[in-house]
Amino acid sequence: MTLRDELLGAQRAVPEYALVLPSGWEEHDASVESERALVDLAAARLRDQHRPDLYAQLRALSGRAFAGLRSANTHRLYLQVQGWADELVLPMSITAAVRTAPGGGTLDGVVAELIRGGATPLHGDKRFVRWERESTMAVGTATVGQRTAAYLTPFPDRRTHALQFTAVAVHPADDPDESWRPVVERMLELSDAIVSTFSWRRA
Repeated sequence: MTLRDELLGAQRAVPEYALVLPSGWEEHDASVESERALVDLAAARLRDQHRPDLYAQLRALSGRAFAGLRSANTHRLYLQVQGWADELVLPMSITAAVRTAPGGGTLDGVVAELIRGGATPLHGDKRFVRWERESTMAVGTATVGQRTAAYLTPFPDRRTHALQFTAVAVHPADDPDESWRPVVERMLELSDAIVSTFSWRRA
């Protein structure tokens, strides 16, 4: 644990949990080693598609992304690394990060504020509060849209810390007809289904 983590009150260890992933998906941490392995995998896919020219841009984007993950106390990263039967690879990832109550109290006030802002239980599952937001992000010289679904669940018997899953689905930002919207809705339905398989392991 770093001095920054101690000053911010970050939890030393996340309790063990189980999560069921679809075929082709993998779990990774936010380490430099994981970043390198995923970049190498993406680079191989670019070579297969005869686009090695995008490698430098890929490395720059992944470097910024993983630096952001590490600064956000990300515990795990989930994403599709193998295409399905039709070679489809979804432009979506899910992260799991530790969230700590401000001032050493509980997260009850944070949850109440989220609910006032529109957060709801995950399809009736009160272990989680779920909310969405939309934003844009610069990718090189282009701009893409992001639809985000976040899910917060407290640590067992410890309401000062929680695990937050965040699913990010990427879509075109310059489509006035929003033809991407049904696809993004299906991706977030998948993220809901993945997170709903979550369970804390018994100590």
